[in-house]
Amino acid sequence: LLVTEPNPADENSVSYVMLQNLDKSEKAHGLIELLGSIVAEPFYDDLRTKQQLGYIVSCGVRGLAGTRTISFIVQSNVASSAVLSVSIFKFLDYVEDNILQKLSEADVSVYVKSLIDRKTEPVKDLATEVIRNWSEISSGRLEFDRIQNEAKALVDIGKHDLLEFWRSLYSRNGRRMIITEIIPREGDASSPLPAPSSGYESGDNLDSGLVLGIDDIPQFRWDTEKLLATPQSLSE
Repeated sequence: LLVTEPNPADENSVSYVMLQNLDKSEKAHGLIELLGSIVAEPFYDDLRTKQQLGYIVSCGVRGLAGTRTISFIVQSNVASSAVLSVSIFKFLDYVEDNILQKLSEADVSVYVKSLIDRKTEPVKDLATEVIRNWSEISSGRLEFDRIQNEAKALVDIGKHDLLEFWRSLYSRNGRRMIITEIIPREGDASSPLPAPSSGYESGDNLDSGLVLGIDDIPQFRWDTEKLLATPQSLSE
């Protein structure tokens, strides 16, 4: 998705890359969180500290309709959104051989224990417990022991599980990924603006991606049914 920055005074470009895993099991949820805890610091160190591409560089995991996604985001006022996207993908291509493969089983165990400790830490205030339980009610899952079950599933996870999960999430065909770029109109991070719109109105150009102009964002939100009808275009 290419989106023109609506505010002409905002000179920041953004690239946001999201990978989705459809496995709703506790083990898959634990694996993607484990992966996030392992790659977050190297991602920041590479793109922020070493390359100095942007002042906002982060990686995070979130829930989406019972599934989990891992996202990589960079915001910059010195590099275009296309440069940011290329840099994110260079990092992702680097993950297996230069980060995951270099971990020992003992290293993985340390990350696993840290994640289990975070999940099993007693709730310290009522508000946190209410929010957690209400989330289960509002989503309709009603899995009030979900975090405890995810912690149990983490116990037997090893390096092989982590590598196989990363390959299914990113390296193999059929991955589910969406890339969003915000393109400023002025400044060092600006680049040629996208066309007013293409890709979703007719449904004919979804394979080549979606391009949103400044006036098309509300229409796109209303028109997402066409996007959902062709999910293969997001997994290419």
